[in-house]
Amino acid sequence: MTKDDILRLLTISKSAFVSGEKLALKLNITRAAVWKHIKALEQEGYEIEAVPSKGYRLMSIPDAINLRDIEAAVKTKMIGRKVHLLAEVESTNSAAVEMAAAGAPEGTIVAAEVQTGGKGRLGRTWISPKGNLYLSVILRPKIAPNKAPLVTLMGAVAVVSAIRKQTEVHAQIKWPNDIFSGERKIGGLLTEMRAEPDQVRHIVLGIGLNVNMNAASLPPAVASLATTLSAETGSPVNRTGLLVEIASELDRWYQTFLKNDAEILRAWEAMNMTIGRQVTVSSANETIQGTAEAIDHDGRLVIRTIDGALQAVAAGDVTLVKRGTDTETL
Repeated sequence: MTKDDILRLLTISKSAFVSGEKLALKLNITRAAVWKHIKALEQEGYEIEAVPSKGYRLMSIPDAINLRDIEAAVKTKMIGRKVHLLAEVESTNSAAVEMAAAGAPEGTIVAAEVQTGGKGRLGRTWISPKGNLYLSVILRPKIAPNKAPLVTLMGAVAVVSAIRKQTEVHAQIKWPNDIFSGERKIGGLLTEMRAEPDQVRHIVLGIGLNVNMNAASLPPAVASLATTLSAETGSPVNRTGLLVEIASELDRWYQTFLKNDAEILRAWEAMNMTIGRQVTVSSANETIQGTAEAIDHDGRLVIRTIDGALQAVAAGDVTLVKRGTDTETL
């Protein structure tokens, strides 16, 4: 996987030169081996500038997810051992739900370059142009249905961990399912479940991330609230490497979840941007205002309302009071 390690180091250098000596020392290989891996990357379509006494600089990447590289790089126990990569699909979640019902093995990933009918929460449409990352994972945890919301929290922890490792963007989680960089959204998660009264049959965990698309192409109402990983890093992001990292982190955190879901709650709290903030939670039945104080053992958001009472919320649209203002745009 050294080739991918070199690509990651060149990517996070944000277009600066990285010397061959530094790459060799960092990866504990020879400079000749560095050169060999650089040439292999160039054959795959990566444009890398080489300057004597300066080193190597990543100029551009082929903006396509490479299934062969995914299959070669994934070293997980379960998640991503089988990957279906589609050029275009209505929704990766819909495709994965059908596969799950037909008996697809746990850990199967469905990914797509483009979605024509991407899903968001509450039946909303997720804008899904080329250049981003859209994937859904089939899970079959032996849990009661009331524990299913913890799968969303687990997924958010894994995605944030992967983003931080692959891009050094300090991503955070907004309850219940949004991924942010600073005050702007970069992605979200959507879980769909099939269950008996006392047992989950399968869960499809959908993930959508704004990666390399042109943020200026977003509708004006969305552009002020959203960003992309490439905009945050200042350079294109290797989507294949990011997908592999997400599979790895999902595999790690899913195994943790199955053994001890309290670890997921602790990790979520360390990565979240909701606790301690003034919030408004809106649902079909009510609107609650107050301070987000914690999440409980079932993943519900605990709010201290204006009158001082504690109220646990299982679902709803959350808006956060933007820091230093009296208005809200998140």
